[in-house]
Amino acid sequence: MIKLKNILYMISLIPLLSLYYPLTAQADVTPFCDIVIDVGHGGIDGGTSANGILEKDLNLAVGIKLFNELNKKSFNVGITRIDDFTLSDDSPFPTLSRHLRDLKQRKLIADELNPQMFLSLHVNWSKNKTLRGPLIIYQVTEKSYQLANLIQDQLNDYYGVKKYPQKGNPYFLMKHLEMPSIIVELGYISNYKDFQILTEESTQDELAMSIVRAIEEYMLLYPAE
Repeated sequence: MIKLKNILYMISLIPLLSLYYPLTAQADVTPFCDIVIDVGHGGIDGGTSANGILEKDLNLAVGIKLFNELNKKSFNVGITRIDDFTLSDDSPFPTLSRHLRDLKQRKLIADELNPQMFLSLHVNWSKNKTLRGPLIIYQVTEKSYQLANLIQDQLNDYYGVKKYPQKGNPYFLMKHLEMPSIIVELGYISNYKDFQILTEESTQDELAMSIVRAIEEYMLLYPAE
C-alpha cells in the first residue's frame, strides 16, 4: 500500500477517456499503465528559468499535451502532476531534504503504477547561449537506451540537430527505478531559438507528437508482456 495524500493521478482506462482519481492515505493502488509521464519540478521548485518563464510551467504544458496525445492513441498513461504543486509535500519521509522527498515521491508513484516506461520531462539551461537542442538521459539498461535513442532521433529531426543520448548514472531516478526510465531535456531555455520552441503552444504540440512517435516505435519493438 502506498500512503499518498492530495495527489491526483490521471490514468487512461479506455480509449479517449481519462479517469481522474485521488489517492488517499488509505488507498490501495495497484494499477498497471503503459507510461508514466513525470512532470519535473513544481510548486516552490520552479527549476531553471529565462525571460521570466519557469521550467516547471514548460514541463507541465508539454506533459499534459503528451498525456492527451498518448490517450488518443489508447495508451494507459499516468502523470505525476497536473497542476503547479510540489510532490514533496505528500512525502512520507519528513526527515529528508525537500529535494530528496520530491525524488522519492516520484519513485513511489512509478513503483505503484508499474509502467513499461518512465519519462521525466525537463528543460535545459546553459551559460553558453549557443547550446541548443534536446538531450535524452538514460539508465544503463538496453531498453532504456533504445527508448532514449528513439526519442533523441525524433527530437533531433524536429530541431534540426544531431545529438546523442547520455548515460544518467548520477541521477537518483535513473539509479533507483526498475522500469526503463529516461530524462527528456526538451531544449535549452537559455537559447533564443529553443526558447521560442519551448514557449509557443503550437511547437509544444509538435514536441509532444515527436515523443509520441518514438513511444509508438518503442512499443512495437517491446510490446507489453
